[in-house]
Amino acid sequence: MNIYLTYDYELYFGTPTGTVEKCIIEPTNLICKIAKKTGVKMVFFIDVGYLKKLETYRHQYKSVEKDYQLVVKQIKDLVTQGHDCQLHIHPHWEDCTHNGKRWQMKTNRYKLSDFKDNEIENIITEYKQILEQITQKPVIAYRAGGWCLQPFNRIKKAFTKAGLKIDSTVFIGGENTKAPYFYDFTNVPNKDKWHFSDDLCKEDKNGNFLEYPISSFFYSKWFFWRLFILGRLQPKLHKPIGNGYPIPSGSNKKQMLTKGKLHSASVDGYFAAKLKQVLKQNEKLGWTETVFIGHPKASTYFALKKLENFIVNHKTKVNFKTFSEI
Repeated sequence: MNIYLTYDYELYFGTPTGTVEKCIIEPTNLICKIAKKTGVKMVFFIDVGYLKKLETYRHQYKSVEKDYQLVVKQIKDLVTQGHDCQLHIHPHWEDCTHNGKRWQMKTNRYKLSDFKDNEIENIITEYKQILEQITQKPVIAYRAGGWCLQPFNRIKKAFTKAGLKIDSTVFIGGENTKAPYFYDFTNVPNKDKWHFSDDLCKEDKNGNFLEYPISSFFYSKWFFWRLFILGRLQPKLHKPIGNGYPIPSGSNKKQMLTKGKLHSASVDGYFAAKLKQVLKQNEKLGWTETVFIGHPKASTYFALKKLENFIVNHKTKVNFKTFSEI
């Protein structure tokens, strides 16, 4: 089994967005400490729209300059340590501003599909160039912000122009059509990877792009009861290190607590308690690839310990890989 431990490297997008130190720098350093201790490499999908805006305002505000230096240094350190830095795009950054104290988030245009075709092409090619200038490494893989990469036929041209070969946006069975989100993965191949062309949800063996879907797992209502209760009883262990808030996702808490929910297989928070079960599920399916998703901002001390234990217990039985190795 090949396992990909992937992290979306980003701030929160609600109010407040959180600080770069708590949402990105500190938790990423803790993740890297585990990686160094265990000898594995991670994939970091870098939110390049944030980098672009840091560059825009760094000469205007000292606080932004400080954040820019911290983030760029850490990304370069990630590369030096052998981690894989790939492209992550939340295009709403195009509309965001900084007032000298905080980011002013505008999420009306949250998805690439909210932009014109020429804007989509410009965003993807420009963001890829920004990341490659920092890492001095080729960028070949992509993950859409908020899982929003549909309809792909409007984005295909930009992928081709930018030389992107691998996508890891889909999580099998996932669906959210409540604004500002839109993704529908309820009718995708039940496979660990597939080639695609015009539609990332339809296999095309002759397609130029390769989908490595994020694994999904059905978390029971009892799981969510424990998640919410432990968060209140043991906040030091279960509260995210990041100090911001997400934008509303449309999640139905009542449904979680009464019926459970299919969710992307995550290394975040209490979800890290199920890493072994996700792996077993995929092995029973005969899969040879397992992709886990995480966010430094959503890391908890509980999750980091579970992640380390998972790696230690499995590193002689599986291959921990990055997309640049494909």
